[in-house]
This record gives sequence, structure tokens and C-alpha cells, in this order.
Amino acid sequence: MDNTLAPLNFKVTVITVVKNADKVIERLFNSVRNFKNEQVEFIVLDGVSTDNTVELIKQNEDIIDTWLSEPDAGIYDAMNKAVKLACGQWLIFLGADDELLEGFKQIIPLLKDGNTIYYGNVFFHHAHITGKIKDNYTLTKTNICHQAIFYPKNVFKKYSYQTQYVQCADYVLNLNLWDDRDFKFVYYDYLIANFPEGGFSTHTRDLLFEHDRTQLFKKHLTRFAYYHYIYKKYKKAGILEVLKQMLSN
Repeated sequence: MDNTLAPLNFKVTVITVVKNADKVIERLFNSVRNFKNEQVEFIVLDGVSTDNTVELIKQNEDIIDTWLSEPDAGIYDAMNKAVKLACGQWLIFLGADDELLEGFKQIIPLLKDGNTIYYGNVFFHHAHITGKIKDNYTLTKTNICHQAIFYPKNVFKKYSYQTQYVQCADYVLNLNLWDDRDFKFVYYDYLIANFPEGGFSTHTRDLLFEHDRTQLFKKHLTRFAYYHYIYKKYKKAGILEVLKQMLSN
């Protein structure tokens, strides 16, 4: 008799990395519970919380397929660990204070191409935010919201989150993928998640990303988008006016 267990075949893996979030994480659990089924895997990685977070995780083990509580080197290091545990064909990352919305269920049947990153919209700070990136230049102004992206597992066979970017590693990943001919992005007008203000990204500056931003745009985006970004950047700083005055004298 063969006692080997067949690999699980989830369509989507929801990944949450968390530390000391006992005040908000039950809202996430309740929203995941609304959509948890045989197609949806749920993984939670805790960074050794010192509050009641682990106890709440244990109380919700009926909807959690895998959870661990162990030290990590930051939020993106924990995400890289979680990716290795995931069995889903597509991965979506949610914070401890986020909520899944009805668009999550609506988009799942549309996830078909293993080299396509599918994404939608989020509800943020009392507003419905349309996530569509119209062109390369748009990506210099805004990242695709992490809570609205379904990454195919193939992405993480080629890439991982670059943990030196403490708050914007997902932005850097998206720039790499935007420039990679092996992958494409497809947008659907569905409201995927509620992304409240006040989480990790709200209170953390990524100084390395701020330093590298211009070169990252130059490397991964079109020349038009890059030079448009440079023009707007220096115009905003008032440097163009100074140059005009210098040339006119």
C-alpha cells in the first residue's frame, strides 16, 4: 500500500505574514473564512509575536492550512519563506489588517495562464482605487497594490523579494516583471481587497528604494517613460525654471 500523500492542488494561496497584530487580525480571518474552500489555501507566518496573535492563529486553525511562528529578517524575508510553503498555482499577499472582498472570488475562474500576473482594484482609505496601469509612465507614479495582485507560482521560480528594500520590494518585483518578456500583466475590474491605512507601508520609509528609484525606472521601463519621469521630477523641483533663466541670460 502506498502511503505517500498526493500533493495538494490549490488554485490560489493566500499568504499573510504578521507580527503583533492581535487588534486587527481577526477581521482578516473572518474575511478569509468567507472564501475558504478546496481551491483556496491559507498560509500564515508569524514573526514571533509577543501579544495574543499566535493564540488567535490557533483559534482559527480550521481555515489555516499552514502556519509557523519563527524569527525572520523582515516582512519580505517572511514572504519568501511562505512562497516555498505554498501549493497554490497563484499567490496573493495580504497584511494582517487587510480584508478579502467579493472580487477575490470573481477573479479566481479567470486565472488561467501560468505566465500571467493578474491584478485588480482595492478599497483604500474610504475610496475605490482603480489599479489599472495604463502604460510604463503610470508605473513611475504608482505601484500596483500588493493586495490586488495574483502572482503565478512561476514568478517565484525566477524571482524572489529583494529584502534589502524594506518597504518597496514588491514594487521592485513588479518593475522586474514588467520588463520581463516571459511574463505579462492582465487587469480585471474587480475589487479584490480592503487595504486600510495605517499598516506597515504607511509608517516605514524605504530609503534604499528612494535612492535607487530613478535607476530602476531607467533599467526596467521604456525610454519615453523614464525621460517623462525625469522631466516631471525636475520640473516639480523648480530646476527647469532655473535652467530657462540661465539660458535666457
